[in-house]
Amino acid sequence: MAQSLEIEVRKFIAGAILFNEKVAALAGLNSTDLQFMNLLELGVARTPGDLARWSGLTTGGVTVALDRLEKAGCITRQPNPDDRRSTIIQPAEARLRQFQTIYHSKSELLMRAIENFNERELAVILDFFARTTGAEPSV
Repeated sequence: MAQSLEIEVRKFIAGAILFNEKVAALAGLNSTDLQFMNLLELGVARTPGDLARWSGLTTGGVTVALDRLEKAGCITRQPNPDDRRSTIIQPAEARLRQFQTIYHSKSELLMRAIENFNERELAVILDFFARTTGAEPSV
């Protein structure tokens, strides 16, 4: 059973990556920039340092990505009131709506896929994803 689960998770990840490559191309971004937008929208990242921790990129690499996102009208930067050396990154609402429109069909598929699970089963699925996304990325 564990081996079958591993195979299905790997297929899920591959499908998600390939879909996101298409979304990034439609939005005129690269895949890293698109995932930065995703992390900003979800609120798990607010500063360049947060994005560096999530991505494993250097702060210099994150700055280059943020420069691209700012030039593309995807983000704004504001001074960080808690750290004058840092900035708070805000996703641009118009661009977020564009991504939400693109992702809408995938959201519908997800809702259909889980509609027959009961609350206990959904809690197990949620726990699995929370445990796996909480792990530090390693390369």
